[in-house]
Amino acid sequence: MVRSTALSPLRHRNYRLLWTGLAVSQLGGWMQFTALGYLMLQLTDSPFYLGLLGLFQAVPRLSLAFLGGVLADRVDRRRLLMITNALPMASAVILGILTATRHITPWWLLIIAAINSAVNSFDMPARQSLVPLLVGDRDLLQAISLNSIAFNGSGVIGPSLGGLAISLVGTAGCFFANAATYLAVLHALRRMDPLPQVEKVQTPVLQDVREGLGLLLGNRLVLALLGIVAAQNFFGRPYVRLMPAIARDVLHVGPGGLGVLLSVPGIGTILGFLFLSYAARSGAQRRFLVTTSAAYGLSVVLFALTPRFWLALPALVLVGALQSTSQSTANTLLQLSVPDQARGRVMGLYGMMTFGMTTLGTLPVGAAAEAIGVSRAVAASGVLATLVVVTIAMVVPQFREGALTRSLPRRTVEL
Repeated sequence: MVRSTALSPLRHRNYRLLWTGLAVSQLGGWMQFTALGYLMLQLTDSPFYLGLLGLFQAVPRLSLAFLGGVLADRVDRRRLLMITNALPMASAVILGILTATRHITPWWLLIIAAINSAVNSFDMPARQSLVPLLVGDRDLLQAISLNSIAFNGSGVIGPSLGGLAISLVGTAGCFFANAATYLAVLHALRRMDPLPQVEKVQTPVLQDVREGLGLLLGNRLVLALLGIVAAQNFFGRPYVRLMPAIARDVLHVGPGGLGVLLSVPGIGTILGFLFLSYAARSGAQRRFLVTTSAAYGLSVVLFALTPRFWLALPALVLVGALQSTSQSTANTLLQLSVPDQARGRVMGLYGMMTFGMTTLGTLPVGAAAEAIGVSRAVAASGVLATLVVVTIAMVVPQFREGALTRSLPRRTVEL
């Protein structure tokens, strides 16, 4: 039997192709993320509009992510991914043209962000539920962790490149560069070998929706896992969206400093990946999930209350390590709790709790930043994240009974 290691998923050719394409495209995605927040603040001079940008991204994700999961269980996931990567490539080109021709307005930014969020509602569950087909259950945790590396590891370089590009070629250049990086994913998807066929869902769509909601409401542990993920993202993640205001008003740095601040959590992701591999082998997943989820909120508080740029950087390394490891663990446990043909739906729910709650949480935290200052608002949200996670861990019995993985049989839900 081949022993699973941190890099074992990369021995699977299809996964290796997908992971490489994802790493390249996320590089451009982080450049666009940096430019989008910077441009919005430049156009409006208001942290509230950064929160409004989050709201416009949250509504499509929360309303469509579960339907995206339903679709991922009914169609060829690879073909669906080709569509969901081609559409944001086109929108990035449009965004670049509008910015370069000086026709860009805050409302254009909000509308395009909402469209991209709607597309991502279908991309995320298809991509996440495709991974087990590429690597198998044995390498699943490591594969999900490597996906986190691709996303956050690209965040080490992408925001810095974004900040540099803003200084050299403006925000339009970042948008055009992001459009080009989608070609890497499309090329990887085209080169994949034929994939194992998952049993196609034959039931009506509305029945799929009802069964998926039954999965959420009828399994207390799945509900608790999603609750922890939701708390982390609603309360703990808005600091990312408010980073342009933190950089300018608290730490007093420009576009280059903003790029560095957005990059540093990616270093923590890499360090967290190494620790996650150890935790997976040790069988301490329950303690690891609860501890890192609670500590994540406290690390956000530490960052928010740090008044100097160079002191903020190690705090952000800790933030990145705790966030990526806890969510990778939750993602893995959720996928192992359902059969292959239901993974799209559970990943749709997971997508609602991650990106959807992050963007939704940005609006109240952004509004609080207007009223009491961005540092205090972000610190308060970090405290709330920790309190909710601790409360869930105390209320749900499965978090107090042995290792969490032993409480999740391979097939606990039959849909």
